[in-house]
Amino acid sequence: MEQQKHTISLTEAHRGSVKTTSFTGRPEGKAVRSELNLDTFDLSDNEYNVVLPSDTTSFNPSFFLGLFFDSIKKLGWDKFSRKYVFDLSNMAAELKTVIKEDLDECERKAKNELKGLTGLD
Repeated sequence: MEQQKHTISLTEAHRGSVKTTSFTGRPEGKAVRSELNLDTFDLSDNEYNVVLPSDTTSFNPSFFLGLFFDSIKKLGWDKFSRKYVFDLSNMAAELKTVIKEDLDECERKAKNELKGLTGLD
């Protein structure tokens, strides 16, 4: 059976109640995870493109870990990174560069957290 590619669209509303262009906060990420029911996505064979609003200026590791750390723990980093792919094609070049750097930092923090290295030790 051919694997289907689906889209997870994070919206301005997922940024929180304050008018902001940043995704931040682990509790906020966990709330969005629950709202989107990502636990069921983890169990499917589907792959997902994760799309951010085109005006996003920051995607913080705290939000990322709240949103995806349970998935990363279940799937491992390699499988997670194939299953959930960030599609930044709708973003302006200058924002795309910033968000790509943010996502690299999210990856670093997630891998450290998997190893039990939270920076709080």
